[in-house]
Amino acid sequence: MKALVLDENNVMSISSQTTPQLTHDNVLVKLKASSLNHREIWISKGLYPGMKLPCILGADGTGIVEKIGSNVDEKWLNAEVILYPAYAWGDDQKAPSREFRVLGMPDPGTIAEYISIPATNLVLKPAYLSWLEAAAIPVASLTAWRALTHLGAINEKSKVLITGIGGGVAQAGLSFAKAKNAKVYVTSSSEEKINFAKKNGAINGVNYRDEHWHEQVKEISGGIDIVLDSSPSPILDDYFKFMNYGGRIITYGSTGSRKTTINISKFFLRHIQFIGTAMGSPKEFEEMINFMEIHQIKPIINSFFPFDKAIEAINELSLGHQIGKIVLDHSQ
Repeated sequence: MKALVLDENNVMSISSQTTPQLTHDNVLVKLKASSLNHREIWISKGLYPGMKLPCILGADGTGIVEKIGSNVDEKWLNAEVILYPAYAWGDDQKAPSREFRVLGMPDPGTIAEYISIPATNLVLKPAYLSWLEAAAIPVASLTAWRALTHLGAINEKSKVLITGIGGGVAQAGLSFAKAKNAKVYVTSSSEEKINFAKKNGAINGVNYRDEHWHEQVKEISGGIDIVLDSSPSPILDDYFKFMNYGGRIITYGSTGSRKTTINISKFFLRHIQFIGTAMGSPKEFEEMINFMEIHQIKPIINSFFPFDKAIEAINELSLGHQIGKIVLDHSQ
């Protein structure tokens, strides 16, 4: 089979690989589409913990089950599925186990013709989603879902600030928050992305490069309950200008500053929580897919590339101009 492989010298190439073998509890999925995350970029730069190379990249995938192991229910044979994109979450919904890991390094990933994966990682693909739409869901949407629902306790009274609105997690967060009837505000350095968000349900937005962006957030919102944060400010004290008492700042990334300063007394006196998260559990994944089907939510796709242009697609992602997800079509 063909797969996108990162070798021991951190060189990416589409190369021939052995089609994975089944185990008793696994299925063999013929992948129809996959999508990209910034994780692939960090791995290719050697900036991801636990690097083990060579490896087939990719965490997001959807396809058809072609073969099943001897311990797998026959209902899965020929099923159209979306893959839960990780292993070993564990039994605790509060946090993953120490063995938790995402597909695509060290384990083989989804930017390939086939993947062998446990049947417990399968969720039926809702019929309303195309292959490309289904592939755009797993990592980004699950991260947003857990952040807003499990950790953020979002409801119809919530006022939510979503930072860096161009990314896949942010776009998914906007869709979920609107479906929950929350009020959404956004930040971006791009007026185009802010306007796109407003057309898709955000009330308003501000440019985070403006010196007074935090004061502008307070002005347009009156106060924020939940922040879905892709890149926390180097000065978290700025958030106090717009955070309501009891607010939650939930961060899932560090694309900007990796260090922040904080006035602890302001945090505890205002009962503000600063919460880190990444991905989510299999249970949350199933809940999210069900919610998306009920509300007919489709992920935002920026562009798609044929499978053999995967490296060009990753280069496109690295530019940071996209709104939504970049998807690979495995049928091309």
